[in-house]
Amino acid sequence: MPKRILIADDEPTIVILARQKLEEHGYLVETARNGKEAMRVLESMDVDLIILDVIMPVMDGVDVYKEVKKNPRLANTHVVIMTDNRIFRESFQTLGVEHFLPKPLDVEKLLHKVEYIFTCADLERKNKQTLILSPDHEVNAGMARVLEAQGLVVGKSSDPIDFVSTALILAPKLLVVDVLMEGDISSYEVIRGLRAFSRLKDMKILVFTDVLPEDAESQELLEKLRAAKDRCMEAGATRFIGRFSPDSFWEAVREYAV
Repeated sequence: MPKRILIADDEPTIVILARQKLEEHGYLVETARNGKEAMRVLESMDVDLIILDVIMPVMDGVDVYKEVKKNPRLANTHVVIMTDNRIFRESFQTLGVEHFLPKPLDVEKLLHKVEYIFTCADLERKNKQTLILSPDHEVNAGMARVLEAQGLVVGKSSDPIDFVSTALILAPKLLVVDVLMEGDISSYEVIRGLRAFSRLKDMKILVFTDVLPEDAESQELLEKLRAAKDRCMEAGATRFIGRFSPDSFWEAVREYAV
């Protein structure tokens, strides 16, 4: 069943962009222009996540948050606070808020945050097992379908920081990492960072590539892939399982996943 998200913000542009991005990824979205409207939505239906602005007319985000936490039916609902004000952020942290998004809103960061929160919640509730890191959403989804067909619980991430945070919090049974993760944090750095924690030193970490056969003819790409694989193995990866294919993926991971 799709997750339902409430966005409470008095800036129409933010609401429109956030709603469009979340609905594109299968979420049900409710909106409110102020705190009073947000509370009416929360009283009329169950939501899985509240994305809450601080400064709103009629009723501000602080009062909404306090009302949510006082209500036994709503108290465990996930809340993300949107603010670019350090004082507001620190004040909400003292109230117990863990998740924040800066303004102006970046819808990609919004999506990553939402997926991260639901991944943590689902894995914790269902006795976490496998966590996948790939910048390609189709690869993430394809791997998840294979593993879920075998009865496994799967968390997906395209953001290395959220991936590492989830792994540290939940210590899943198996990690599957794209060997060519690039950007500010590479696959090598992800694996090396996780292996620095003694409680994760024996965790199974499999690395893979989604390089297509026709692309593999490039000598430059082959050298890049080989170097990335060697670095990941040096950092503590358990095994390089080669190119991801839905037909062979389960055989490659089965001994580590069950």
